[in-house]
Amino acid sequence: MQSLADAGPLCRQLTAGDGPAVLVADFQTLNGTRRLSELLADSAGGRRIYQVDPLGALGGQRSYASVQDMAEESAAGFAAAESSDPADQQVFVVGHCSTTGLATRIANLLAGTRKVAAVLVGPTWPGNDHVTERFAEFQRKLGAGTGPCPDLDGDPADVVAGVEKIYRAGLEDMAAGLNLDPDNPSFTSVLATYRGWVAFLLACRNDQPVQVPAEAIPVSVLTAEPDFVLPGTSPGRCRVAALPPLERPDSVTPEVARLVLDQIAMR
Repeated sequence: MQSLADAGPLCRQLTAGDGPAVLVADFQTLNGTRRLSELLADSAGGRRIYQVDPLGALGGQRSYASVQDMAEESAAGFAAAESSDPADQQVFVVGHCSTTGLATRIANLLAGTRKVAAVLVGPTWPGNDHVTERFAEFQRKLGAGTGPCPDLDGDPADVVAGVEKIYRAGLEDMAAGLNLDPDNPSFTSVLATYRGWVAFLLACRNDQPVQVPAEAIPVSVLTAEPDFVLPGTSPGRCRVAALPPLERPDSVTPEVARLVLDQIAMR
């Protein structure tokens, strides 16, 4: 999808319009289906949809960034792109799955100057198990064996470097078996994606304790957990609605996008 404007390395505008802005923190799904932000853009209804892509910031020479740093960059980029609009215009911050913590921090940063509401879709806060499970999943896909994940308590840059070393060895073996160049762009792109994904999950794991939205921020949650309570808050803090059955917890469908837009329309 062609972006309308770049608002920094993490944030880009997908649609134009005169309605409220919607800032969506999401990621490319593993099965290659369309992202939540892209599905929302299909039915924007005059809303300006912005996509925040944490994996887009974790590439090249930048292998790791904290969730707070990514939130500050995203909020600053969005604020610069929206600088000509009234400060009292509402913005909706949407977080999908493991981007929940990033979305919450962005919402809190923007709440000082704008009316903000948050919509959390299948919210998760990755911990050790989540990081190591994803590490092992990507390791298998690259044919890199079943060795242990680097020590997550180490320096984050060193942890990510260790992950990349393991993945690169598997990729080189895979390329050799296929008589292909391991520096082929198709291989290097996969390596960068997997490294970036683990780096983002590591940043989420390191972003503890969970930061909750400020009391002034209305929060809607779409979840499959019937008794969901936002960590660090009391029951009733959020408006909770049910997600439909999904192939995997991080899946998105047009139905999920419609439910998000329904929550936005209620605010």
